[in-house]
Amino acid sequence: MQVSQALDVMEALLRAAEHPDIVEVARYGADTQPGGQSPPGVKAKHENGSYAMLWAEVPPRDARPMPLGEMPPPRLRARRILVLAHQLLDVARPEPFASWELCATPGVGDWTGGDPPPSALRITCRDRSVVYLRGTAASGDEAEPETDPYPDYQIPQGVREWHHRVSAPTAEPVSA
Repeated sequence: MQVSQALDVMEALLRAAEHPDIVEVARYGADTQPGGQSPPGVKAKHENGSYAMLWAEVPPRDARPMPLGEMPPPRLRARRILVLAHQLLDVARPEPFASWELCATPGVGDWTGGDPPPSALRITCRDRSVVYLRGTAASGDEAEPETDPYPDYQIPQGVREWHHRVSAPTAEPVSA
């Protein structure tokens, strides 16, 4: 599976989530593959102007799988977008994806206590390719709320009914 196809799925799921704190979802990055100067990704803009991003990175061999856990507070936007993305995948179960898990990325966050923070979502596709999406955040115009402004948010039926199938590119005739 191509990175752009995996990002198509994540973008569609974030839109279908209709989370009241997310006011905009958009793609970014000039590269088509991880490892370049402008990695491809999806960003979610929040009510206070902050952004949470999921962007493609070359999967590190020593990434450590992490349990899902509870939804982090808004001040931890990067972790929060990872947990939301995992929850959306759990509900939607997109056909092209075989499995997904949160991971800690070596060198990201505090590993000294033996319990590093999740920093990425590793998606294993049915074709056995792996897409590694790092979660990062950028602050906005206003401070992050201390508590979740939407604690009663439920993933809507639209995500439960959403199914993404990778379409094969159409063949075009070749002129001789």
